[in-house]
Amino acid sequence: MARYIIRRLLQFIPVTLIATFIVFALVFAIPGDPIRALAGDRPLAPHIVEAIRERYNLDDPLLVQYGKWLANVFQGDFGTTFQGRPVSDIIAQRFPVTLRLAIVAFIIQSIIGILAGILAAVRQKGFVDSLVQVSTVVLVAIPTLAMAFLMQVVFGLQLGWFPIAGITQGWYSYLLPGAALASVSTAMVARLVRTSLIENLRADYVRTATAKGMKRSRVVGRHAMRNSLIPVVTFLGADLGSMLGGTIIIEGIFNMPGLGGEVFRAVRAQEGTVVVGIVTLFILFFVVINLIVDILYAYLDPRIRYE
Repeated sequence: MARYIIRRLLQFIPVTLIATFIVFALVFAIPGDPIRALAGDRPLAPHIVEAIRERYNLDDPLLVQYGKWLANVFQGDFGTTFQGRPVSDIIAQRFPVTLRLAIVAFIIQSIIGILAGILAAVRQKGFVDSLVQVSTVVLVAIPTLAMAFLMQVVFGLQLGWFPIAGITQGWYSYLLPGAALASVSTAMVARLVRTSLIENLRADYVRTATAKGMKRSRVVGRHAMRNSLIPVVTFLGADLGSMLGGTIIIEGIFNMPGLGGEVFRAVRAQEGTVVVGIVTLFILFFVVINLIVDILYAYLDPRIRYE
């Protein structure tokens, strides 16, 4: 297992370099002049324009720009904004908001999705199973953007149960945007658990355990669920990385001061350094989560051998 973990850690290097370079190239290939976006209608003296271009390496070839940026990142410097503020300070200030939002969404989709999937599987073809199947199809069919607006109107404006913007009420402020962010994933988890659990409940080892007189709850919880969770863990791990990307929409709708909202603002202002710095953090987070998921395989299924 140790050799496997080391091998996966070494794989991080080319994966991270390729992913960050693609993002870097896409961001700095955006049409338009970032200096013009910064100045707006105000005229800038030629020497000021030249100084800004030199400071941010805007006249260098793309590979040279990327190399200089990467060298600074290894030293903990993610660059500065056009206003002179370090990007690392922005990340440190806004990351807790995005992390709390992702945690709330992950908990919602894990608990509700797995419980709904179990209930649908053990009560197959019953009322609960039909309810879960219909509701999950509805959730998957509604885009996250539309779901966020719908929840704001129903649970925020009409019922008044949750705040519709900001984070003034602590963790409670994260429940509604977290539910909106997790809506599609919750439905996917429920359907995945249902399908996987039904398949395992029909397996020979489950019938053997039942024939030996083992209680139904123990057969499901100890034997069938363990194998059924393997594809679910895979999905949850991959989805957690995708969820960070979804925060760009949710934080914008709910006016939350997180990294997603900052990316949205930086794209509009053509602050390429901010976009690349934050997206790089997302990439590293996604890679680490996938490593944890792969390690969990060994615990859930001893048949998987890495050495």
